[in-house]
Amino acid sequence: MTGQGWRRASRVFSVLTGLSVLAACSDDPYKAPVFPFLSSYKSTHASVPILLSNADWWKTFNDPTLNTLIETGLEGNLNLDIAKERVIEAKAIQRTVPKSAFLSPRAGVRRERGETGGAQTQAEAGLGFDWILDIYGGRRAQIDAAGARIEVADAEVDAARLLLLLNISNAYVDLRFQQTSLQLRRSELASRRQTLELIERLQAGNAATQVDVVKARALVSETRSEIPEISAAIDAAKNEIAVLLGKVPGGLGVNLDGPVRQPRVALSPDVGIPADLLRNRPDIRVAERSYYAAFRDVAGARANLYPQLSLSGTITQTALSGSRGTEYFFGPALTFPILPNSALRASVEQRQSLVRQSHTRWQLTVLEAIRDVETSLAEYSAALSSQRTSEETVRLYKEVVTLTRQIVTRDGATIRDLIDAEQNVAIANTSLANTLRRVGRNYVALNVNLGSGHAVGAEKSGE
Repeated sequence: MTGQGWRRASRVFSVLTGLSVLAACSDDPYKAPVFPFLSSYKSTHASVPILLSNADWWKTFNDPTLNTLIETGLEGNLNLDIAKERVIEAKAIQRTVPKSAFLSPRAGVRRERGETGGAQTQAEAGLGFDWILDIYGGRRAQIDAAGARIEVADAEVDAARLLLLLNISNAYVDLRFQQTSLQLRRSELASRRQTLELIERLQAGNAATQVDVVKARALVSETRSEIPEISAAIDAAKNEIAVLLGKVPGGLGVNLDGPVRQPRVALSPDVGIPADLLRNRPDIRVAERSYYAAFRDVAGARANLYPQLSLSGTITQTALSGSRGTEYFFGPALTFPILPNSALRASVEQRQSLVRQSHTRWQLTVLEAIRDVETSLAEYSAALSSQRTSEETVRLYKEVVTLTRQIVTRDGATIRDLIDAEQNVAIANTSLANTLRRVGRNYVALNVNLGSGHAVGAEKSGE
């Protein structure tokens, strides 16, 4: 390149550098969205937001079997594996952003026969290089946006982990509910058979009617008819748990038929909205990082409105029948955007609209998160209150059955009184089992909606 050529390239470079400064000044800096919890949020459960540290919340159930299922599921769940692969995909996408500088080597050999009949061998080797000057930040914006989408994928792994905790815990709570229901039906069946035998003895002594006997038999039959359906529900819950753990139904390898106890918790519902909700909730982090990616996409689209400067060159070494030669070229190249550039400007406007949509989506996600937590708090508090009442109801109705059975034989109560008392116990037991199930599921929902446990197992898996 001649001295005059270098001076022209230098002037072009200086002009474009000045333009880059102006372009950079025109970009608005990114400001992370914030939600004014302390000033705007008025919780009915706590005066101010507080920090709730409850990452291993399922251990509050004090159930070793559930702990084993959670641990196994975090290692083997297939949906969680898919989410982790999407992180790898996002990282690979970031690496597809064109490099600012790259080399293009080439080589070739050709043998030809000349006019005199002699053979000539020509060998050629070349090295091309290009350096694209990112003076408007377009490439940097692409890298930043791709990096934000990696963080989105990371947050989606946390979301998949929370969903897994939710599904395993709920399936286990449902399993224990069904198993408890089966025990209750079998206990009721034994009690009603005992009552049937008592009524049949009383009928033999003309102290009971045939109507009483038939009604008692009908209740025995009704109770027996409920058992197969409950057994099927137990099998379905076991199959659900197996699939969640990445196992074949029937091949779980964990004993779920041991001593049956419905999971119970007693966490105070007065936890309020934790101050770290924005950090814990994966969906909020997904929304914020998506907003940032959209923001950086605008910078990438805006860079296309300006001329692009690149420095390129080639060095070629040629050998022909013993003679050698070297050629080289080096110089700047200036590429202007297509004119008219209305389509490019429309692309910028489109991406600016996507930024506003992303910000609004973030706001909506935060509001929905607060709604989810508040609803879970109310439902959990109500279920805890119902549990205490249901337990007292069961105790009282059992006492009624015992007293009624004693005085029936002394003609102090009718057969109908005894049948009604047993029916009340059955209803109360079923109500208590349903209440314990509701408390368990509401406790699970509360912790998941708080984002608790989103990172459990992440360090072990090397995330």
